[in-house]
Amino acid sequence: MDASGTCDLPSLQSSLPLSSHMPSTRAIFFDAGNTLFTERRPRAAIYSTVARSHGSRATEEDAADFMARAFAEIPFSAEGNFRYSTAWFETFNEMVLLGMGVSESRWRSAHEELIERFESPKTYKLFKETASILEELSNLGFTLGVVSNWSERLPVLLQALGVADKFEFIVTSAEMRAEKPNRAIFERALFRAGVPADEVLHVGDHFERDVRGAQSTGIRPAYLDRTAEASGTTREGVPVLTDLCGILSLVEQTSHASRS
Repeated sequence: MDASGTCDLPSLQSSLPLSSHMPSTRAIFFDAGNTLFTERRPRAAIYSTVARSHGSRATEEDAADFMARAFAEIPFSAEGNFRYSTAWFETFNEMVLLGMGVSESRWRSAHEELIERFESPKTYKLFKETASILEELSNLGFTLGVVSNWSERLPVLLQALGVADKFEFIVTSAEMRAEKPNRAIFERALFRAGVPADEVLHVGDHFERDVRGAQSTGIRPAYLDRTAEASGTTREGVPVLTDLCGILSLVEQTSHASRS
């Protein structure tokens, strides 16, 4: 990838092991957060800023602690609202904000500001290669989809970030009431794609949710680790990518293997 985020053309001489019997890739699924885009500031920093503007003295470290506690304590379904849905976050934010010292009279206002911030595209930025790799893969004819543990507002966010039109579908855990690594969310994506599992590549940054979840449905995973020294390595036999440009080599290899 060059400085502008344009991906280099792949080489078929990659060291990643692939079976000569592997089917061609026809569809590619993507995780969303920390795969296609990321927050410009850490979530805990945003929570701390909002809480302090509503009378709290809590630090970013305090926010991270209260967020972790709330996430661990609040069940998948709270008052009938599934985790990551906008309504579920009201329960989550109430616990976090009150814990951070926001008063009973002000926590709801702080909650509304948090929802506004996390629904705003200004809070996020695409990784520099995201737009170019999606354009390239779309032009090559791949069916592209998103499979994400996110609220039902994800399609609107991706539209505002300028990439929603590259995807045939966007499946969120809030909509499905099932989250990765649950196979149900991947099965829904397979249905939407209309492609057999062994002809799909799923790319994500979480080994348990993305890699294990994809494997449970027969989908081939690739693990995105932007801290890795180089692409071309594997973890437990799964290809490791340092950025999304590495997808080009993987799909070139499967096309080459299927012709062999």
